[in-house]
Amino acid sequence: MSRPILNIQSDDCRQAAYVARPSPLGNPYAIGPDGSREEVIERYRHWLAARIAERDPVVCTALLGIQPDQPLSCHCAPLPCHATVIAEMLDGGVQERLRARATPSLRYAGIGSRSTPDPVLQVMRKIAHRLSELEYTLLSGGASGADSAFEAGCTGKKEIYLPWPGFRDQQGDFCIPLPSSEAFRVAEVVHPAGNRMNDKARSLMARNSHQVLGADLRSPVDFVVCWTPDSCESESTRSRTTGGTGQAIALADRWGIPVINLAHGKAALGRLASWITSTH
Repeated sequence: MSRPILNIQSDDCRQAAYVARPSPLGNPYAIGPDGSREEVIERYRHWLAARIAERDPVVCTALLGIQPDQPLSCHCAPLPCHATVIAEMLDGGVQERLRARATPSLRYAGIGSRSTPDPVLQVMRKIAHRLSELEYTLLSGGASGADSAFEAGCTGKKEIYLPWPGFRDQQGDFCIPLPSSEAFRVAEVVHPAGNRMNDKARSLMARNSHQVLGADLRSPVDFVVCWTPDSCESESTRSRTTGGTGQAIALADRWGIPVINLAHGKAALGRLASWITSTH
């Protein structure tokens, strides 16, 4: 098999994807209580296939975070274990299948920094207005700055995901005030600090999970329009300067969702126009 599987106790695993417990890709079955080594590997094979089939957002987001040819790390190597099943799934193209979209959903995330410059805020309002005319639904987060600009320009359907009830006094039928438990787990998979975030940060990052993957976390948006000071459009270019918007950008990147950062100016607007033209 081309993808190496390393032992976290004896190998250099700094560049490897950790797939042992308690990661989302860890085997829920244990040797002994749940059967022999071969039996728990086979049970894991069926478990993982079921999670993928139902598009479990936590498991699938973890799978999508593994890079091409990136080694996997667990406690069992070189003995057979569930990591072999993960490697087989990855080599079999599971990431491409998860990222595939049959038809556009006509839903987009309009987000960005609270410190978005005024000229860009004006552009965001115009974009939101035009996308409303094209019957797109806006998904955003109710924050000041970019979120508010998209919401102000939106004249059609919108879903505003709040990190907690009463956030910035936002209210209305379009407001969804509490991230789901799955949204918190997705946030921990993607965020560099994982479960070390404080409660406020966890709620804000969980809110971003819904902005990109929808209320059920199984309905990805068609694209993300945003502004960050560093022009970030992918997980690999995310930095401290990207700010909290980087969480949504990283999640979108994993799921193969185009990110259009308006910090790129006319080039970004051109990409957005090309996307809309190609899907209408």
